[in-house]
Amino acid sequence: MWHRNPVLDGPPLLLLLLPCTLEQFSLRERAQELLSAPGAVAVEPARIPYRALSSLPSALAFAVGRRQAKRMRLPGAPAAIALFDPAQVPLAIALEQRHPGVELWELGPQPPLGLDPTLALDLGAATDLSGVWLRIEALGIASGRLGSARGL
Repeated sequence: MWHRNPVLDGPPLLLLLLPCTLEQFSLRERAQELLSAPGAVAVEPARIPYRALSSLPSALAFAVGRRQAKRMRLPGAPAAIALFDPAQVPLAIALEQRHPGVELWELGPQPPLGLDPTLALDLGAATDLSGVWLRIEALGIASGRLGSARGL
């Protein structure tokens, strides 16, 4: 019997792994700018904060990340996953394993050690997000930007 694969269904997405609730996030305005794209989805942290997970042995932290990734119900298939804090690496890696070909983006001020992100940008220090928008559109993620905003 054939079953649909919920991991691969739906439009391409940009997942923003927020380090805290959007309301508490120091980069809230920049995150909201990216979330204005129809293909962008915010993922707020689980009840267990990322900082608590970072104090666990790495094998256990990655096991928790895999479980969190498995439980996520997304409205599409991630094309890019943006993380803002090194403590988010276990979840980002677990999502990358569930969605082969997804790009990892580091948008925080401190890139995690050992992670080779496709895109690294300090979102708080960036004056222009045009490169991010171009990459979003190149991945087929709906940006909601009109032709003139896209430089067409």
